[in-house]
Amino acid sequence: MPGNGHTSVRSRQVAAQLRRLREQAQLSCSDVARTLGLSVSKVSRMETASSGMQIEDVAAMLGLYKVSATKRQEILDMLRRADEKGWWQRQAGLPQLWRNLIDFEAKPTRIQNFENMVVPGLLQTAEYCRALIQGINDTLSDEESDRLVATRMARQAVLTRTRAPQLLAVADENVLRRPVGGDGIMHRQLLHLGTFAERPNITLRVVQSSAGAYVGARGSFMILEFDGEPDLVHVENQSTGMFLEEDADLASYRLALSNILSAALKPAESADLVRQIAAEE
Repeated sequence: MPGNGHTSVRSRQVAAQLRRLREQAQLSCSDVARTLGLSVSKVSRMETASSGMQIEDVAAMLGLYKVSATKRQEILDMLRRADEKGWWQRQAGLPQLWRNLIDFEAKPTRIQNFENMVVPGLLQTAEYCRALIQGINDTLSDEESDRLVATRMARQAVLTRTRAPQLLAVADENVLRRPVGGDGIMHRQLLHLGTFAERPNITLRVVQSSAGAYVGARGSFMILEFDGEPDLVHVENQSTGMFLEEDADLASYRLALSNILSAALKPAESADLVRQIAAEE
């Protein structure tokens, strides 16, 4: 979808952080406006990236929110590079990577997610998510696992809200057959997939193993489409989350998705396969 080409992914990320930091400081937009001598509408526009942000205004907000010097410099550096295309961030753990994705998942009109290893995050059950997280890192404490599961579950609220986005979830058959957490957990995950696939805003497609080699072997990705803002591609690996917004990148991933869908079963056939595999568990 066409959008405002001047609203870069970095600007949108700064805006999301400003909103989150204000809320953590337990301040309203009116509080900030009154203290800094700004209009309430300007504070609101800055938090939605619907107008330009001046370094001085952002720095004043960060000071009001008592943001650490390191975090303050990170946000201001991002703002100074706001006109650059694309954005990536390397983190030591998953919480920040997911938080960045949540900021963008909350706004799109359509999400298209291909996964070749695990169930799409927006369709995972809590117990599947926990088993997956602990399988990836068995050094996590129960408390750390609880926080990560809660973070991932919070992402799913976007699918059931008023004016929920359309979700196209495409998965390799291998995803459905990998026994994450054991048979019981996987069985319930498959039933959950089947139930959610019946929602009017969710479409599930499966690429059967018999498809052989296909473009999905190159990895998972998510395309987020917005109304009035540029679309994004999100790619995540072991410790890096990337948001791509160049026209060439978007075109490349859309072509990849088109090729994947050409190899995938239709929605009704996909639902039948999910039920069949669930019955085998």
